Amino acid sequence: MADEIFTQGWADHVRDAINNYPDADYRATKLDLFWDWIVAARTGFSGGFAIGVRDLPANGAAKEVFAKFTIDAGDCTKAEIVDRETATDSTFMLVGDYEVWKDIVEGYDSGKAVMYRRLRLEKGDVFRFFNRIYFFTESLVALSKVPAKLPA
Repeated sequence: MADEIFTQGWADHVRDAINNYPDADYRATKLDLFWDWIVAARTGFSGGFAIGVRDLPANGAAKEVFAKFTIDAGDCTKAEIVDRETATDSTFMLVGDYEVWKDIVEGYDSGKAVMYRRLRLEKGDVFRFFNRIYFFTESLVALSKVPAKLPA
């Protein structure tokens, strides 16, 4: 059963997806050289990676919610739902409106969401982020493959 986006159950499934990504079918769609680069970028990163939604519908109101993922040498060791203050402790923080996350859940390319600035880097060194951009965008692709429900 799918969990609602930006809930602890959903974040736990995203953590598992990041750790087990890519599956063999998706891996076959790109060159081995690309995946070798991903492994090098992934294992070279330790820190926090937070994603946020500015206006998640909740009980007739909109709230700001973040999922923070702790990465240790490429392994996602912890996933938690946090507030903005806790999320800003992350090395990198990407934030977008609910409509962007709705589009991603419905199949929109998350890499395009970053490149077209629908998801914005609100915290972190831009150069260091883009030095590992494919690790982060492939993590978002893993996230997009997690079955998710939108708020009612």
